[in-house]
Amino acid sequence: MGLDEVDSKILRILLEDARASISKIAEELGVSRPTVRKRMRKLVELGIIKRFTVIIDENLLKGFQVLASFKASNAEKLVRELKKMDEILEIYLTTGERNVVCIARIADLKTLEDLLNKFSKFDVSFEVSIILRTEKKPVQTALLHMIKLSCDYCGKEITGKPLVYTLHNRKYYLCCPTCLREFNRKMRRR
Repeated sequence: MGLDEVDSKILRILLEDARASISKIAEELGVSRPTVRKRMRKLVELGIIKRFTVIIDENLLKGFQVLASFKASNAEKLVRELKKMDEILEIYLTTGERNVVCIARIADLKTLEDLLNKFSKFDVSFEVSIILRTEKKPVQTALLHMIKLSCDYCGKEITGKPLVYTLHNRKYYLCCPTCLREFNRKMRRR
């Protein structure tokens, strides 16, 4: 996709805080605001950043969630039908016998009954479970390790969680404790 180090660092900052201002990002990266603005616009235009959004705590929502798995001979057709349903939040095509899985938000037991009746009309085998509790990391946290960064000291690609060195509100990413120590020495000599 043609992402360079600055793009990767912008993405990393936005994954940690989607509300980070252009000024804050520019300061952390040691680049100009117009550079950040232009890079963010490019990331949106390329479809790398799909949208800036609010994530609401699911505990504030009424009702409950349902997990449904289907054994469909024509998975694409089933997916098209599921996409039309307001209750469906997420749809997954999977491997294995149950090849379509979806998550729905249901307001009450009557709504659940209506949903089950809709599923029955698809003429496919399905199972439904009520989700009692969700334990998941925010997607942003899970994606942080997937953004390629290079060490600001030795230049190697950072694998795993980078070490972060902050100086005058600017962030530097380092691959290991040795690079961190040497980078720290180098910066103190300036």
